[in-house]
Amino acid sequence: MVALPMPIAARIHNVADARCLARRTLPRAVFDYIDGGAEDEVTMGENERAFREIAFRPRMAVNVGRPRLDTTVLGTPVALPVLLAPCGLVQLMHPDGALGAERAAKRAGTVSVLSAVAGTPLETLADEPGPRWFQLYAAERDTAEQLMGRAADAGFESLVVTVDTPTLGNRERDVRNGVAGSLRLDARSAIRLGPQILAHPGWSLRMFRSGMRLFTRAPGSPVTTPGTGAQTTDGPGERPVGAASSAGAVVMLASPFTWDDIAWIRSRWSGHFLVKGVLSGDDAVLAAEAGADAVVVSNHGGRQLEGAPATMRVLPEVVAAAGDRLEVLLDGGVRRGGDVIKALATGARAVLVGRPYLYALAAAGEAGVERMLDIFSSEMSRTLSLLGCPGVSDLDRSWLQEP
Repeated sequence: MVALPMPIAARIHNVADARCLARRTLPRAVFDYIDGGAEDEVTMGENERAFREIAFRPRMAVNVGRPRLDTTVLGTPVALPVLLAPCGLVQLMHPDGALGAERAAKRAGTVSVLSAVAGTPLETLADEPGPRWFQLYAAERDTAEQLMGRAADAGFESLVVTVDTPTLGNRERDVRNGVAGSLRLDARSAIRLGPQILAHPGWSLRMFRSGMRLFTRAPGSPVTTPGTGAQTTDGPGERPVGAASSAGAVVMLASPFTWDDIAWIRSRWSGHFLVKGVLSGDDAVLAAEAGADAVVVSNHGGRQLEGAPATMRVLPEVVAAAGDRLEVLLDGGVRRGGDVIKALATGARAVLVGRPYLYALAAAGEAGVERMLDIFSSEMSRTLSLLGCPGVSDLDRSWLQEP
């Protein structure tokens, strides 16, 4: 009997496996775009190292049965407190893109946050069941208001505003690949990136079969925004095309919001409101004063300010400052279910993961994302059983041995 080949998703047993598969699957410029960080990538590495510095304090001879992983985030029940972070370039990972990630998240009982620069129109998710969250990237208030209106019309319930990008970080892998600030697959980049794309025929064929145009118009020509019919022209000061950039022309931009802007956005958004990019208790207080319901402790995955603190190291300060006024979430460096448990025990309501699910999406599409969330779920359940803790709602800092 001839053995059937193992599905690619089944070959993923942890985040490192997914990363290796993604590296073999994607052109180097695309892989480096999500895998890299700012400058020497010290902050990116410190995010992971901070979790390794913390040990557990297990309680022995305790039978907890099947530990409970369910909780609520801003009043929304989630079966798994691992959310999918807003990320750019999602559509270039795999044709399943943000919609596939959304569907995998829903099956896992959690939330996927759609970025304005994911390459997928937010209207694409309008008919999907369950909670929908949207991340706002926009510098001008009129653009922000348009995007908020579209998000509200499409049924998005929560708005995430990122505040750590007054300018883009120095991502030197992207500079070396010639795609700093954007990854545009058009006629101008064909010569430079063509050899990488030809070296990954599986990825190229997958994109071609999906109807996605790898090489698009040159900058300055009009593009029609799917779902709206509106035309936008990307010029020298390129802007995201209304949360619907073509997959072949994803542009990451600075988003220099001030606290006055945050308060203004809050006044025009009736749903839940989160501020992402907080790294101090002082800024958590300012977020609360601006009307936020929650903050995300984040350094943009080490992609912005090199030398920023690891998110896990500042989480206690932010939790203390937030008190009962805000829910606190965390992203950055989460690679294992045990990391999730450590963050929740320190006071986070949930975590967000970016690179882990993007690696899995690149490797195996929607099935890969579902597999990755299953891995986090099983690792969390096993960790709680070995701790002697009956569920995530019972976690506090007494379960940790901190340095």
